[in-house]
Amino acid sequence: MRPERAPLRLVKPDDRGEVELGTALIRRFLDIRDADCQELTFFVRGRISVAHATSDTQHVRLLKEAERLRGFNGAYLLVNGPIKPAVFHRYPLDRICPAWNGRVGDADVALRRAIFIDIDPIRPKGISATDAEKRAAMDVCHAVEQFLVGALGVPSALGRGDSGNGCFILTATEPCASTRETTLRVNRFLKLLAREFNTDRVQIDTSVGNAARLMPCPGTWKRKGEDTAERPHRARLFLVPTARPPHSAGVHRWLA
Repeated sequence: MRPERAPLRLVKPDDRGEVELGTALIRRFLDIRDADCQELTFFVRGRISVAHATSDTQHVRLLKEAERLRGFNGAYLLVNGPIKPAVFHRYPLDRICPAWNGRVGDADVALRRAIFIDIDPIRPKGISATDAEKRAAMDVCHAVEQFLVGALGVPSALGRGDSGNGCFILTATEPCASTRETTLRVNRFLKLLAREFNTDRVQIDTSVGNAARLMPCPGTWKRKGEDTAERPHRARLFLVPTARPPHSAGVHRWLA
């Protein structure tokens, strides 16, 4: 029996300014300056496209344009940066292009600026989460957040996000060079959290410690599988401190 389709949504996130708000919040949290060029990644019917946004205005415009593409699945940006400037000669600026000429790799990332902690409910690939599955991920996210607040002592260095089907936490760190040793330390930190907080329903992804890690673009839709009442498509959100967060020096103790 085919699942019941979800009710038609007449109001999209960008109609309420959520793309603008989400973009402003994440750029502030990651300390992305207006003149910093950003690589955005889009999944459309399983295929990858990219866009090199030259400003915050273009960043927002390109996200909205991508969401209107038939078969749009999701939009992503890089956690770390800035990126080596030569990369932005691969494609025309401020245009969505098929990623035939490559994307940003670990070697292209000059600095690490945050640690991305991805918390997702366990379910088959290619489908959205149920409300119960998402609540389970939110419970784990809250526990991880409380642990980090106690361990780091800088609550404002944490940003909490809704990835559509699960949750994520960003920890702002002191900017540091992107090296193999730093990647190993981030991976160990993620594995520590996974050992402590994984459940039989929710897992912390330990494979997201690389420098060129992508994260969901706040304010945009996440569309996995069919949009049904049980497993609906949802928008991604991001909650941050009211001011640009201080870097958490304490996190380096956990990465040692």
